[in-house]
Amino acid sequence: MNKLLSVIIVVLLAFMFFQNDGCTYIDKKSEIVTVHDTAWTVHDSLIIKKLKIKETIHDTVSTPPEYIADTSYPKLKAQYDSLVIVYLAKNIYTDTLKLDTLGYVAIADTVHKNNLQNRSYNYNYKIPTIHTTTTITKQAPSKGALFIGGGVIGTKQLELQTIQGGALYKSKRDKIFGLHIGLNNNSQVIYGVSSYWKIK
Repeated sequence: MNKLLSVIIVVLLAFMFFQNDGCTYIDKKSEIVTVHDTAWTVHDSLIIKKLKIKETIHDTVSTPPEYIADTSYPKLKAQYDSLVIVYLAKNIYTDTLKLDTLGYVAIADTVHKNNLQNRSYNYNYKIPTIHTTTTITKQAPSKGALFIGGGVIGTKQLELQTIQGGALYKSKRDKIFGLHIGLNNNSQVIYGVSSYWKIK
C-alpha cells in the first residue's frame, strides 16, 4: 500500500511539473488604451493685393443724358464737379465666405478712379490636427503559489475523527494540487492527494 501511495505521489508531482514548468504558458492579454486628442491650429492674417487691369472695354451704347455736356457753362461746370466727386470717391465692397465650421475669409475690394485699386483678404480659420496615442500595458505573468495548512474532521456528535496537515499548490493556470497526511482516532496514519480545476 505504501509503495502504491508513493507511486501516486510521484506521478502527481511529475504532472504538476509538466503542467507548469515543462509547458509554455501564454501570459494574459495585454491591455491596449488608445487616446485621441485634437489640437487646433489657428490661422489669422490680413493680405492686401494690388490688382492690374487685364482688359478695358468701352461701352458702345448711347451716352446717358446726365453725362451729355451742357452748352451752358454754369451747368457744364456743375456736371464736371459732380463727375469729379463720383470719380474720386472710393467705393468699398465687402463679402465674407464662411468655411463651414472652421472659420471665414473676408474679402474687401476698393474701387477708386474707376479702377479696382486693391483687394484685401482677412482670413481667420482653424485646422484640427488629431493626435492618436496608443498605450500598451502588459499585465504581469501569472505565477504559481504554494500553501500549507491543516484541518480536522469530526462527526455530528463533535467527535474528532481525523486531524491532518498538508500542502496545496496553485499553478499558473489556476489548477490546484494537494498532498495531505493525517492521523485518525485509531492512531492510523492517513495519506491523500487531491486535484482541483477552476470552473468559473
